[in-house]
Amino acid sequence: MEWIWLIVVLVVLIGVFGYAGYLYMREAGNKAPQLWLTGSQKIRQSIAQRAAPGQDTAPLPEAGAAVAPALSPRQIAPRNLALALDDEALRELREEFQHELRQAVGRSREFDARLTRIEAGSDESPRLSAQVAEEIAGVREQHRLEIERLQSSMSSIRERAGSYGERRGEALAELYGCLARVEAALAAVVNPMLLPGEPLTIPRELPAEALVWKNWGDVGDRAYGLGNVFNENRLLLDGTTGDEIAAFIATLRQGLTGSVYPNVRIANPGADQLAQMRSGLEAIVAELPKVRRTIEGAYRDDPA
Repeated sequence: MEWIWLIVVLVVLIGVFGYAGYLYMREAGNKAPQLWLTGSQKIRQSIAQRAAPGQDTAPLPEAGAAVAPALSPRQIAPRNLALALDDEALRELREEFQHELRQAVGRSREFDARLTRIEAGSDESPRLSAQVAEEIAGVREQHRLEIERLQSSMSSIRERAGSYGERRGEALAELYGCLARVEAALAAVVNPMLLPGEPLTIPRELPAEALVWKNWGDVGDRAYGLGNVFNENRLLLDGTTGDEIAAFIATLRQGLTGSVYPNVRIANPGADQLAQMRSGLEAIVAELPKVRRTIEGAYRDDPA
């Protein structure tokens, strides 16, 4: 009896499933077998896509088509990698800019605080502020003088460099030698007791040699040689040095031709003639150290 009921139940189940299959076949048409075989795969893909939020829904591949391997939810697509790198560079640039901005703000605050202290100090003590202003002006003037000195030194270095500087040095050395020979010739006549290199001085009484006309020939020749060398090399000298040497040559000429030569031609010059002669010689001797220092300073590029 139990077998009969079991068979009845199986027949009913077979009929129900058969009727459901008939309805499915009628709705699906010719693709019913294909959909029946791939239905479980589509269901699994649909569940996986719903489990990954924010992931774009891609159309299901048709049957028989090659299925590309699905990307992991944590995997970045190649086209998004460049965007990720750009974001990293922008983040580093933003952090660097923020750091520089914070430093600038700190320096601005520091400057504001210092300016506030200076303004407060100037308001409280105007006399102190004036003193500080004077000190600042003095420092600026000192800096200006130092810059001018450096500029002059640079100009002097440029002048000494090259052939022009070499010719200028030779001209100054030659002028210095001519000046030394003039001084030695004067010393031999006026004060023969002096050694070469000793400063020339006029004795209280002129020696007998100073009153002989022929003894002044060497002085005149060397004075003429000095003027000739200066005239040939004046273009190589700076304005101050040239003017100083020209002034000394004029004093030398005036002293010799105006005071010395007219009186030594007299057989027995009187007191007035000797006083005039001494005046001319003293003018020459007074200018000798000045022109010597001028030539030395120009040769060494020292200020005159």
